[in-house]
Amino acid sequence: MNKLLRVLLTLLFPLLTFVNAANAVNQVNKTSTFQKIQSTKQLKVCAESGYLPLEMKTASGKWLGFDVDMMEAYAQSIGAKLVMLDTKWDGIIPSLASGKCDAIASSMAVTKERENVVSFSNPYYENKFLIAIKNSPNNIKKFTSLSDFNNSNVTIAVKTGSSPDLFIQNSKMFSEAKILKFDADADTVSAVLNGRADAFIYDTPYVKLAALHYPGKLYIAPQSFNGDYFAVAFRKQDNALLENFNVFLSNWKQQNNYIKTMNYYFEDTQWTALLNK
Repeated sequence: MNKLLRVLLTLLFPLLTFVNAANAVNQVNKTSTFQKIQSTKQLKVCAESGYLPLEMKTASGKWLGFDVDMMEAYAQSIGAKLVMLDTKWDGIIPSLASGKCDAIASSMAVTKERENVVSFSNPYYENKFLIAIKNSPNNIKKFTSLSDFNNSNVTIAVKTGSSPDLFIQNSKMFSEAKILKFDADADTVSAVLNGRADAFIYDTPYVKLAALHYPGKLYIAPQSFNGDYFAVAFRKQDNALLENFNVFLSNWKQQNNYIKTMNYYFEDTQWTALLNK
């Protein structure tokens, strides 16, 4: 071997090793999470409890809700046990990115910002925003249209980082109103009931259930607005897991299990009795 060839090999070997290693890592990343789930027989899902009726906990700590039932059905379809991890909303995407969980199923709306960091499944729920106020004759007369809320004398409660929060930040619809942010879903409702806020904005299911939970105390403005889609979030590299879930979701809908679960949580309130158990 001549000297020039020896020098070229010396220079190229580290580079070839790096490229091969990178290709190997990329190849593993595409399938490793799905393979790991099949190997450990555990599907770890991050969610923030407290968002009725999609993900919540009973008094004894048992998970309950549409998202929970959906992910339980998916886990069973791949022979795995579902492990739900209660995760604060502001840390839920970092938890997915760090590998704490394999997916996020927590009423997460598909947004362009989130699509930059996660991959979303096919949507499983179309959502609209509703706005609710304390039920009183004066309030109902005062707020007859959505434009009535766009006033400097009006305080609107939202959950920090929620889709309504992001919408308000990027829209002029309520630009004149004072926005009061809370870390917990329930605190937005409490703010209206105790007079700290004039209204709260949230997704359709949560607002309707809040009104059912506090009968006669909340009035929901009849106009819904904006809208988004809920989907399950996966890490960018977990294409195999994403594709497998989408196949499950399609089959789950075709078998009518989707509509049965939807009707159970969105058209009936019998499940609320389980919350105290």
